[in-house]
Amino acid sequence: MVHTRAVRGIFSAGLLSLLLWAGAAAGAEAQMRIGLAADRYTFLLYEPIVLHLTVQNDAGFDMVFQDQPGHPWLTFLITRADRSAVNPDRQIPGRDLSLGDGKSVTLDVDVTPLYAMRETGPYKIQAVIDVGGRQFLSAPISVTLVNGKRIWSETRNVEGSPRTYSLLRFAPSMKGTFLYLRVEDAAQNLVYSNSLLGEVIDVQPPQVLFDDAGQIHVLHLAGTETYRYTRASVDGAVLSQSVYAASDEGNAPSLARAGDGGILVAGGRQENKENRRERLSDVQSQYSAPHQTVGAPTAGPRPGLPAAN
Repeated sequence: MVHTRAVRGIFSAGLLSLLLWAGAAAGAEAQMRIGLAADRYTFLLYEPIVLHLTVQNDAGFDMVFQDQPGHPWLTFLITRADRSAVNPDRQIPGRDLSLGDGKSVTLDVDVTPLYAMRETGPYKIQAVIDVGGRQFLSAPISVTLVNGKRIWSETRNVEGSPRTYSLLRFAPSMKGTFLYLRVEDAAQNLVYSNSLLGEVIDVQPPQVLFDDAGQIHVLHLAGTETYRYTRASVDGAVLSQSVYAASDEGNAPSLARAGDGGILVAGGRQENKENRRERLSDVQSQYSAPHQTVGAPTAGPRPGLPAAN
């Protein structure tokens, strides 16, 4: 489903726009402005890349954008540094869009589950809008995908196939460093998840344990005497998170095995609990909180593996 939000006023300087013209049935000239932008331009490989596509109708009449068989009205042209095109993994799920005269909308599109961006390096991205069989391109934006730093990894046999669990550090800016959980299966060429666990401080390494059901439990230092505890499924989907602090006696929390095969947090003091849904699209970072998105990935694996470290 396509979600839209109205944009008031003139485009901000951050939006790259292109003046597009098409013939109208009534003989008037149709004017449409489109702009493409992102909140940041460096991303961890396989994390959501949410692009903001703004379309403004200055045609003097209402416009309707419709998918045609084999010709969706919205696609993206994504090229690598060598100018080779990135193949789409799936079509953008959408619907017809009506845009009144003088109105504009912004579509937030996560291109990660839609295109096979499976290698680190720079990419150039342009939005392509099909109007009556004519295709119009936005000005390009550039993004760079990086591996991040792998600080822990373990391979376990899951359903007869080796599955690798990794913790990665990634600092998209000087504002903070973030911890991600990636789950991948090299034998099946699948990446199950690339989940954001929150901010991390590198004073001490995270604690990691698996319970008897195969769920992964991670406890990491997220701030001064603040710890974040995450429980994730065998596929790496975040099931719950809690925040802990040192106890009044100064004892730091730690992971411990329970007698029933589960994992518990021993010591420390629980501050709060955050319930998380099992969708990769829910693990967006606080420094790049997107609006409703088009093309948000559904539960389950997607093909492709990152380049070797």
